[in-house]
This record gives sequence, C-alpha cells and structure tokens, in this order.
Amino acid sequence: MVGILMEAPPLALQVDPARRYATLTFLRGAVAAICISVLAGLLGAFYYIPQMAPVLQGLGIQFAALRPLHTTFAVVFILLGGMAVVHRFFEDIAGPMGAGEKLRLRIQLISWAVAGVGVFGTILIGVGSGREYMGFHPIFSLPIALGWLMFTWNYFSHVARGFMARPIHATMWGVGSLFFLYTFSEQHAWLLPDVFSEPIIDMRLQWKATGTLVGSFNLFVYGTLYYVACKLSGCERYAHSRLAYALFAIGLLNSFTNFAHHTYHLPQSHTVKWISFVVSMAEIILFFRVIVDITAMVKSSKPSPPCGIRAFLTAAKWWTGFILGTSLIISIPPVNSLVHGTQIVMAHAMGAEIGIDCMALFAGITWILSEIQGRRGVVSTVFGTEGYRKLIKGLNVGVIGLVGWLTISGAGTSIRRYEGLASPSWITNAGPWVFAVCGIIAAYFLMRLMVIWIGVVRR
Repeated sequence: MVGILMEAPPLALQVDPARRYATLTFLRGAVAAICISVLAGLLGAFYYIPQMAPVLQGLGIQFAALRPLHTTFAVVFILLGGMAVVHRFFEDIAGPMGAGEKLRLRIQLISWAVAGVGVFGTILIGVGSGREYMGFHPIFSLPIALGWLMFTWNYFSHVARGFMARPIHATMWGVGSLFFLYTFSEQHAWLLPDVFSEPIIDMRLQWKATGTLVGSFNLFVYGTLYYVACKLSGCERYAHSRLAYALFAIGLLNSFTNFAHHTYHLPQSHTVKWISFVVSMAEIILFFRVIVDITAMVKSSKPSPPCGIRAFLTAAKWWTGFILGTSLIISIPPVNSLVHGTQIVMAHAMGAEIGIDCMALFAGITWILSEIQGRRGVVSTVFGTEGYRKLIKGLNVGVIGLVGWLTISGAGTSIRRYEGLASPSWITNAGPWVFAVCGIIAAYFLMRLMVIWIGVVRR
C-alpha cells in the first residue's frame, strides 16, 4: 500500500545525537510500559471467566497483582510517552547537551529503571500498597521522585528564561512537572498515622491526590496535542491563543477540584460538589473544542501528515465527545448515587484514559516515529498506510466493546440497585465472556501496533 514521501531533514536541522538518544530512550520505555499494562489487563480479563480463573491461579498468577500492574504501568506509559515528546521539543530549542544535563539524565534513567524493575517484581509477589494508581510499595517512590526532580531541573534549565512568552505546550509541560511533584507527595499522606487511622479523611485525600495526579499527566497530554499541531501546521498561533490558555487555566483549577464529584458518598459541602461539577464540565467542553480545532488543522496541513496521526486524533475527538456526554450524566448527584461502585465508573475511567489520553499520545508518538523513519531515508513510511489505519480502527472497536459493555452492565446494575435487587443474571452469565473477548480484540490490535513501533525504536 502507498504511504507518503518522507524527506530527510537538511543538515542545518541536524541536532545533538544525545538528544535524539534521549527521545528514543523514553519512547522505548513507554512501549515497554504499555506492553506490560496490556498483558496484565489481558490476563485480568481472563480472570473474569470462571473456567480460566483456576488455571491462572494454578500458574501462580493472582488477580490481586494483575490490576495494580495494569493501572500503574498504564500511567507510566502516559508519563513516559509525554516525556518523549518533551525531549523531541528539546531537539527544537536546545543545543548540544552539557555535562550537567547528561548527568541528570543518567540519574533519572537509572533511578526510574530501578523503580520500574522493583515495582514490577514486588507487585508480582504480592508486595504493594493497595492504593489506586499507586499500588507499589512506597519505598520505590524515592527513586521515582529523584528522577522527576532531575527531569524538572533539566526542563526549566531550557525554558525558564522567557517562560511566560513561550507557547502553551511549554507552559503545560513545565507546570505539569511541578504539579506532579506536589501531587506525588500528597499521594503519600496515608503514611501519616493521623490520616491512615481516619478512613473518611484517608478516602478524601486519596481521591483528591488521585484527581491531581490525573491533572498532572493531562497537562502532558494537552501539551503533546498543541506541540504536534504546531509542528504539522508550521504555525504556533493557536498555541498562543486565548482558548489555549483558557483550557490550561480551567484544567489546572479542575485538578484541585475534580475529586469532589467522585466523593458524593462521603460527607462534604454541597458547594464543593457543585464547584467540582461545573469546573470539570468546563474543562472537558474546552478540551473537546480544542481537539476538534487541532484535528481540523492537521487535516488541512500541507503536506498531508501520515493518515495514522489523523486517525488517532479523530479517535481522540470522538472519545472526548463520548466522555463529555457520560460525564454530564454520571456527575448528577442522584444518578451518581446509583452508579457509584458499578461498572459505569470503570467504563468512564477506561474511556478517558485509553480513548482520550492514549489516543492523543499515540498521535504524538506516531508523528515522532514517522519523522525518525524519514531521517533514516525511508521513502514510504508504514504510518501512512491503510494497513496502519485499519489497526487503529480495530483497536478502537475493541475498546468500544469494553467501554460499551461496562456502561450497559453498569446501567443494568444501577437500575436493579434502585429496585433493591441484585444484578440481573444476564450480566453475570454473559459479562465475563463479553469482557474477555473485547479485551482480546483490543489487546491484539494494540500489540500489532506495538510490534511496528518496536521495529522503529529498537534501532
């Protein structure tokens, strides 16, 4: 099938090989993280089939280990993928890497490699914290925090001068780096005896910290969208627009307030709940407008970018619209009281993380990989083929099946709960098989994509 012509850049644009090595290194880490997450999620889906659960248990594979592996490394993928895009940004604005920056980069890579191996190994043997998105033992938080400090130091060494005049993606990445350090510290409040001994306070803090954690990596995703749009369109005007700064401001505010519409079941002020609802809806409405604009910009770019980039951005657009609609419904307090704790909440989280965050990052990573192939003299890049676009469609079909089934079964459970009855039998009988089949479909197409990525980044 015919791809698009990718020309090698002129010699004037050649950059420090160390910077390109850093970009590729984070891409490789992101690919490894998503492969671990997909494998753990697939095995977890098999656990829902009664006949398969004893087999997996006989092999020593416990569901209690699969879920934290799945969620933890999904977050790791988002952060490492966003960081790879940031290092591609460094190739544009920074000169050769100095000795100090190289040292800090080495410290970051070594500390995160130690943390990654440690987290993977200890969760497998049942050693963890049991916390949402932070299921690993807190001892590994030390090398993670050290790596973040090194990255933040390197980042602001490049963008601190004239920071307020830079395009919005540079602002989002910088604030997101500082924000992660803040929320990562807050995630460990449960280690304080006075917090851990009070379940309601602990749950409030855990949800608040988790909301701000999501807010921090959302800034990396938003920044990626703006950066890729600017590179493909050759114009930074949109990255300096009022809409861009409005999304940044609302997103940052929402990071501090979005926890409240997840904690309707806990004692808290109704004013706090309404602030959370309004701000959360404002952010996703603005983001939907931004991604629609960016998708239109990419489609009209000359020369036309690989169809894989456009397909991922289009998928992210429709997923954002779906999440916007469901968010409006499940955040209404009476409805939330029925759906809380059902599969609908899981569907919402899965749709947001895979459909929005991952699809947006996939678009950015696809652009970087197609550029790498162009520098290597590849005339017809695989990312511009119809086959690659079909893999993206297949992945979305699988995810739609997962999210759709969880939404339907959650709605059924909610209605029966309102009637004071148990979940309907059709959910109990069909649910495990539908979930497993859709999970296999999504995992198959995603791993096909990963094989293509690995073929590019392994060199």
